[in-house]
Amino acid sequence: MEANIPDSTIILDKTDQEVSMKAYLTKVFLAGTVVILPLLIIFLVLSLTFDLIFDLISPISHFLSPGQEEPHWIIDVIALILLGALVFTLGLLVDHKRGRKVMKSVETEYLDRIPLYSTIRETVNQFSELKDMPFTQVVLIDPFGTGALMTGFVTERVNEKMYTVFVPTAPNPTNGNIYHIPVSQIKFLDVSSDLAMRSVVGMGTGSSCLFAPHGEVCEQVKEEIQEEEAEA
Repeated sequence: MEANIPDSTIILDKTDQEVSMKAYLTKVFLAGTVVILPLLIIFLVLSLTFDLIFDLISPISHFLSPGQEEPHWIIDVIALILLGALVFTLGLLVDHKRGRKVMKSVETEYLDRIPLYSTIRETVNQFSELKDMPFTQVVLIDPFGTGALMTGFVTERVNEKMYTVFVPTAPNPTNGNIYHIPVSQIKFLDVSSDLAMRSVVGMGTGSSCLFAPHGEVCEQVKEEIQEEEAEA
């Protein structure tokens, strides 16, 4: 005999599905807003700065094109060059230790109080690749000074002399240990995180890539990974 499903149960199921769909759509919309809003604010700030520079140098147009009401086209080019030079100069100042210290104090005292400033800063850092994403840098560390090296992944740069490194366990890389390691005990490797993680999951298989990233063994492992991705 077939069991009769009450109409109230069907209605509840439909209601739950509608609520789940609304929650999903709301989540996706908010996620898109979080991404695009900082970009719009950055564009607005650059646009306002460009207009300010343009207004400051627009009187030069009277010398270039006497009697012409509209500014000469070269004013736009000059304003754009000056804007780029301003941004580059600020980046150059922040790139130095003293400049970073001044910028950090300014951020702490004033800029962090501005709504969305932290979000904008993180967005710019990620798009410009000034901030390395976690687990993209593979390293070998000697945390105890015994000469035995551990395969790890940089999760954060603490300062100029220290990094935070996650060392996964084999064969389950979701578990592991966290070390705060001085630079002197870290060897940075020019290999992809996929190759390094493959050696961890494989109980050390393919570790030749970590010590000879340009060797034949490493190239063979790369080809195997590409073949697996193509089959998937």
